[in-house]
Amino acid sequence: MEELIKKYTPLLLEFGIENADFITEAWNEKYRFYHNAKHLETLMADIEKIENITTDEKNALVMTAFFHDIVYDATKQDNELQSVRVFKMRTQPHAQTDLISQMILDTQTHQTNSRISQIFSELDMKIITDSDFMALLTYEKQIFREFQHIDYSIYKIVRISILEKFAQQYPQNSTNLMLLVAYLKKFKPNIAVYPGSFNPFHNGHLNIVEKAERIFDKVIIARGINPDKVNVNTDKIDLQALKHRQVENFTGFLTEFVKIKEEVSEITILKGLRNGDDLDYEVNQLRFMEEMKTNLKLIFMACDKKFEHISSTAIRNMERIESGFAKKYMPE
Repeated sequence: MEELIKKYTPLLLEFGIENADFITEAWNEKYRFYHNAKHLETLMADIEKIENITTDEKNALVMTAFFHDIVYDATKQDNELQSVRVFKMRTQPHAQTDLISQMILDTQTHQTNSRISQIFSELDMKIITDSDFMALLTYEKQIFREFQHIDYSIYKIVRISILEKFAQQYPQNSTNLMLLVAYLKKFKPNIAVYPGSFNPFHNGHLNIVEKAERIFDKVIIARGINPDKVNVNTDKIDLQALKHRQVENFTGFLTEFVKIKEEVSEITILKGLRNGDDLDYEVNQLRFMEEMKTNLKLIFMACDKKFEHISSTAIRNMERIESGFAKKYMPE
């Protein structure tokens, strides 16, 4: 990414961008798995290969590439509009400002009204139009990671519908796209359900989630009501750290919640541990769950040592004594 910025520094300066750190930071955001710096670098390499375009047209393509996904949030539906706003805010007025802005907006539907925008749209869609099955499969796994916040039962239906439309829209690659559709119809991701009251959700909890995400395709934070814990807040957990993850409240037995999720996924219950006392308690709970559900899958995962003293109860007690004191134990 640094080499890319260095290469196009004269062009960025022409648009009034003296410090491009914000571009690098945006494309390297944590929750980008496909729409990331690698995607940008691929676009730039493809732009360099284009023949029979003017310098101005090439510059428009390069600037559109830099800014077309500079805002990418899979939980939102106005990324293109927000990307245009960032482009206009971060650059000085230029003869190509309106053209580049429209090219960015065109990437939402890939319906274009200009030759140069059509060229960019085709480059942006090459993963769909020109990829073999294995490349499409890698792409699909990356998109799935970007949409972790959506329940897989919904994601699967919508994603298959989108791919089927692509197969009709781009018949040159319909065979590979329909192979991917067939794969998704059979595929069941390995998902961990991480249950707890999470009152509040703290850094120890986040540590367990991040470790589990290195093993499972996805982790669902399942927030249940524990009758032994009073004043449990069942509202949505409003944390930036969980914005791109699925957080779901449930009532009743955890085993019933798991049965519903097993309709489209392979589900394993994930239990986080701080110490041996936690293990004794969780093993006792496991015996009850094994009686409620056959073929139950459950794993225990220990948090890192630096988090083993943190508990929701301790945080609540500290907050009662001094508001804000426990903030350092909470995700930002």
